[in-house]
Amino acid sequence: MAKYWQTLDATLFFGVGAAFDFHAGRMRQAPRWMQRLGLEWLFRLLCEPRRLWKRYFKNNPLFLWRAACQLMRLREYRLE
Repeated sequence: MAKYWQTLDATLFFGVGAAFDFHAGRMRQAPRWMQRLGLEWLFRLLCEPRRLWKRYFKNNPLFLWRAACQLMRLREYRLE
C-alpha cells in the first residue's frame, strides 16, 4: 500500500496482514496462550525469520521511538 497508494484511484485502504492466509488455512496462527500474552509476533517471527526479521527489528524500534517522542510532546503540551 505504501508503495502504490499514489498511483491508485482510491481514498481508503485497509491492511489485513495475514488475516486471509489464516482464514484460508495457508498459515498457522500462534497458540492461544501466545495470543493472550501478545506474543503472536514472536510466533510469526520464528515461523518466517528470513521474511520478518527486518520488519520487526528495524521498524518496531523506530515506531517505539516515534511514539515515545509524541507522548513526550503531548505531556509537555498538557503541562502548559
